[in-house]
Amino acid sequence: MESELINEPFSMEQRFDRDKHIKFLDMMYELLPPGYESQEINHLTLAYFTLSSLDILGALDRVDKDAVGAWILSFQTPQKDQAELSHGEFYGFLGSRSSQYPANDNGSLRCNGSHLASTYCALCILKIIGYDLSLVNIELITKSLRNLQQPDGSFMPIHIGAEADLRFLYCAAAISYMLSDWTGMDKENAKEYILKCQSYDGGFGLCPGLESHGE
Repeated sequence: MESELINEPFSMEQRFDRDKHIKFLDMMYELLPPGYESQEINHLTLAYFTLSSLDILGALDRVDKDAVGAWILSFQTPQKDQAELSHGEFYGFLGSRSSQYPANDNGSLRCNGSHLASTYCALCILKIIGYDLSLVNIELITKSLRNLQQPDGSFMPIHIGAEADLRFLYCAAAISYMLSDWTGMDKENAKEYILKCQSYDGGFGLCPGLESHGE
């Protein structure tokens, strides 16, 4: 049976089944499969994959956009104190609400779980559903974004230390573009880092000296 399947000629009659894909995405929108439930820190990323896919398939009419917008905004870091920027933290969107650290006795945050990729996904979703960004603290995001850029022009995803590479520079650039505010990035330094990531074959690696990657 296996050899028969391998030798079976490819049929050009096979087609993309849009309806089945939409049904699958409807399931992802309503309830994550058990295998994904433990990935709470990635909830915004998983939601972005689902909603962007529905958008591509022209099926966003199945989504309660107001409910989605309110859900996304609930992941926004609640800290509003501009003075806290001096502590080097990034204030964007959390990967999950339970990733928020407990507050100090005076109510201020000890540490927040804002993540560059989660912020990118949150803003992408808001853009996809056509949600008003007036409730997004753009100034706080862009000012604190600078805390993540490294001397070589790359970006870390969180302020407490992590890998710094081209993926997160992309997130930072996309965030700046979506918010129409580039004050959170040293663009020249970022450009130099990107050029250093170019490999001998013309492609780009995640970091300088690494093999080209399609990511």
